[in-house]
Amino acid sequence: MRTTTLATYSRFAALLTAMAAVCTGTTYAGGWEHDQEQLAQMAELHNLHATFHAAVSVHDPVNGDSPAEITQRIKDALSIFAEDAVLNVVGSTATAGNYVGNGDPDDASTCPKPTGDTSAGGKQGTLCTFFKYVAGGLQAANKLVSLSPEYKTKFEPVYENGQWKSSVYFECHYFDVSLNPATGLPFWTAKSHVDLDGEARKIDGKWLLTRVTSGAVGIPIP
Repeated sequence: MRTTTLATYSRFAALLTAMAAVCTGTTYAGGWEHDQEQLAQMAELHNLHATFHAAVSVHDPVNGDSPAEITQRIKDALSIFAEDAVLNVVGSTATAGNYVGNGDPDDASTCPKPTGDTSAGGKQGTLCTFFKYVAGGLQAANKLVSLSPEYKTKFEPVYENGQWKSSVYFECHYFDVSLNPATGLPFWTAKSHVDLDGEARKIDGKWLLTRVTSGAVGIPIP
């Protein structure tokens, strides 16, 4: 009985994913309507998307996250990137450039401070460098949440040469949710608007971002 119930639930979950795709406009590769396996890949990619936004958003907007909590959030963000992933931050600031490889926030040798090398072929550090020292949502002084417009989120999973891969696009719109002392309510002040554009691959059974670019975008308009 339990096996039958789980199987029914899985089919129902896949149907809901498909219906959500129609409603939100999420882009899938051709033929997804009749491909349960591809729907399953889409569900996993949406989980990757959710993991990213949860990791870069403050968990305690009243008191701010503890150092231990921030370290765990950095690890959560790194968990959806491949070991040899590359992030290119587009812009003219001192922290723009290439962040190569994953890293561990507890290991300074794999999580160094940014080098300041913004050249096209240079290296600022690792992905860990970016999340620990650069990403605004992961700095202790900030109380930010990242919201993402679903209608702009796009995945296109395809199975080629024995491996799943997908293009990836989503946006991160950061808002300050620290409390306004005059009202006791969050400020909800917009702080930055950026995107993440690149590709992911399914490696050892798990979808991971492999090569992405991030740059400023405008306020989302349908």
